[in-house]
Amino acid sequence: MRNSVIGSIILHVLVSAAALLWLLWYFIPVGPVLKGMVTVLVVALAAWLTWKSCRRQDSGAEKGAQSFAELPPPDTQGPIVLVCGDGLDALFQDQTLRKTAQGCWLRVGDVARLPEVVRQILAQQPRQTGQLSVMYICLPDQHRDEAVLRESLKVLRQQIRQTSTLTGFTLPVVLSCKLSGPVTPWVVVRGDKPVVSPADEAPVAFVDWQQTGENLLTLPLLSQAYAFIRATLLDELEKADRLNPPVHPFAVALRTGAASGEDASVWSHWLYRRTCLQLPPASERQEMNPRFPDAVLPLLSPFASPVQGGQRTRCVLLLLWLCALAALGFSALNNAALIRQVSADLQRWAAIPMTHYAPKAHSLADLKQDALLLERWQRQGEPLKLSLGYYPGQRLWLVLQQAVDTYVPEPPPKPVPVPKIVRLDSMSLFDSGKAALKDGSTKVLVNALVGIKAKPGWLIVVSGHTDNTGSALLNQTLSLQRAGSVRDWMRDTGDVPESCFAVQGYGDSRPIASNDTPDGRAHNRRVEISLVPQADACRLPDIKTASSELSGVSTQEMEK
Repeated sequence: MRNSVIGSIILHVLVSAAALLWLLWYFIPVGPVLKGMVTVLVVALAAWLTWKSCRRQDSGAEKGAQSFAELPPPDTQGPIVLVCGDGLDALFQDQTLRKTAQGCWLRVGDVARLPEVVRQILAQQPRQTGQLSVMYICLPDQHRDEAVLRESLKVLRQQIRQTSTLTGFTLPVVLSCKLSGPVTPWVVVRGDKPVVSPADEAPVAFVDWQQTGENLLTLPLLSQAYAFIRATLLDELEKADRLNPPVHPFAVALRTGAASGEDASVWSHWLYRRTCLQLPPASERQEMNPRFPDAVLPLLSPFASPVQGGQRTRCVLLLLWLCALAALGFSALNNAALIRQVSADLQRWAAIPMTHYAPKAHSLADLKQDALLLERWQRQGEPLKLSLGYYPGQRLWLVLQQAVDTYVPEPPPKPVPVPKIVRLDSMSLFDSGKAALKDGSTKVLVNALVGIKAKPGWLIVVSGHTDNTGSALLNQTLSLQRAGSVRDWMRDTGDVPESCFAVQGYGDSRPIASNDTPDGRAHNRRVEISLVPQADACRLPDIKTASSELSGVSTQEMEK
């Protein structure tokens, strides 16, 4: 197999695999694990298709080498005309290929072999696909039944359809007819401008040719010949068919002077019915007429050029179109998913009351993440998966910013009030070693305890303390008795229920100064009074117990 064929196969497979992977990695919204698995599958499939196509091409090349002894050289320029139809033995004279400066003629034989020949050329020399064309030779003098002649043309239409499937385009078809009658050069009709190609002379316009010599005498016969071709051959080729499309010939080449094959041929009947003429046997001058209509080759040259194509290229182009359409669809889906995600975050934000600070903060974080993502895409460009659809980034970003701007942060917590402690010197209230209030202590108590008032939900804690002089048991008992004396005075003086008080004696266990010095021991001999929040404390008549939520109220608020 030629290197160009291998390169063509590899190129087609690589382009197909690249298109699929591009669609997979940039547009299809699946996870990276699944993308990796599909990538491995695509690479393995591409390798298998390459190996299988190479083997198929090798097999086709071997069959082509067995079927064809000679093919046009790879560097052949100009049209390559595949010749099929009637009288090929006399036309090619034991040859398969006839090369000229303007192109070449390749013998096919039976028209049913036309797809096989095209397939073999595709396998061995695919670049010549664009140079191919078909010439069907019809000899009406060798046909006695018009129905059989039309059936052969119907077969030609079927084979042209098959070759179109192989190559990806319809090959140009040239219809060549040789009819009995006076010898004339080839007349090539393309469109409405017939051209005459005399032997060894430059082609001339039909109007100019008929005005020279005795050529005007052959005009009626040529007119009948073309009328026969148009009414019989072209009518069958261009007929609409449910299975096979019509074939519109690229050009028609005709000449008269061929030997009569049958006395009662289709052409003889046609000519006799319309003109009552019976043609004599052909003269020997017809051997001087060129066998091939070489004037057709220059007309085919603009439409013949080496290409890389065929069914494989058509499949790759179809795959590229499908990938492009799928990319557009997935891009639209990805944009719709982005809109749904941002909309869900906005709906969750709107559903949370402003007083629910913790859930509101979590929802705010999601909105900020969405806004940051859209801002980055605005600066750096949106990803490819969103770029082919209607990307609504700017519109979504504005809505997100408006929602973020409405956020009200949680107010800072109120400071927890520190209970007010009133510290009284024990020596100003009691005599040494005594627990009874001494005379003159009332004024000290009134001045010191003016801010201590009972309130539901608050407990008045009275604790006594001593220095370390004496035994610990005596000190603890003395401190408890002194605290009780102060409690009794506050209860009796302020008419405060006893449930509002708690009496504690700590002795010398909680010094606030060193007991090694007289000044330190004086500081340690004290009675402390403080207000402490407690739910069931201080039950006053007709007053409900304050809840523990009042625990944050400061002592200064109670003094009001």
